[in-house]
Amino acid sequence: MNSKGWRGWLAVLLLLSGSLALAEAPLEELRYRVTYQGLFSAGARVPIADVKLCTRLPSPDAPYLESELFASSARYGPVEAFYAIRYRFRSWYWRDHSGVLAAEYHEFGRPDDLEHKLIYLDDPEQPFITRNLLHEGKLDLPRLRAGTYVARVAAGERHAFDRLGLLQAARGHPLRPGEVFEARVSNGSRMLNYRVKVEKATRVHVAGSEWDALKLRFDGIEYDRRGREKAAHRPIYIWVSADARHIPLRAEARAAVGRFRVELQRSPPRSELALRSG
Repeated sequence: MNSKGWRGWLAVLLLLSGSLALAEAPLEELRYRVTYQGLFSAGARVPIADVKLCTRLPSPDAPYLESELFASSARYGPVEAFYAIRYRFRSWYWRDHSGVLAAEYHEFGRPDDLEHKLIYLDDPEQPFITRNLLHEGKLDLPRLRAGTYVARVAAGERHAFDRLGLLQAARGHPLRPGEVFEARVSNGSRMLNYRVKVEKATRVHVAGSEWDALKLRFDGIEYDRRGREKAAHRPIYIWVSADARHIPLRAEARAAVGRFRVELQRSPPRSELALRSG
């Protein structure tokens, strides 16, 4: 997996702490810790970042939901000195999970890595449109956040996603062992096919508890000039709770330099919404 590939999924799976200025109380708030094991840690597993994942309804009348993921290495001095992590992802998607309207990617850990873009996925004619917010201002960002953005297509007309939106869409599926589904996903630079497979039912120990869980495999797929499939990156594995909420419990990604793991740090209240259709 190239550096952009694993860093992008790291931020999302981070699959998935900083503060999030949400205008409304979140429907769901989940906290995670990211650890690394590999070349740069002499084989030891060490914490490198904290993650907060929130989902909210931007306004009472908004036809879409917003999920926001923020990852920060602020509490981990050695990581800050070597490669400071600051990622924010936002995804705005229809309540029925049929597609994403727009997505934000913001990387601001170091001046030479500064990147801020808004990816439109609701254009009726183009797979995606990427705009540089550093050069073009906020564009539709305030309207998306306020719940007043008017999509160019209706719910169900376009089935395109960003990576965070794909995770939330997968959570909205019934998810049975052996199930496989595919989706078109953009990172703002290209469009990929993603295949999601529910590999098996299992049990996972996280956040001080044993969970009935489902293990999901996410594969990014490209095609060569002859139309043959090839992997865009190494598989990403995410374990979600087996109940209707499908809470992301753990995520793992391997890169040439080692293995990254993201784990839930505390159990959310049982009263939190499942964030399924409707």
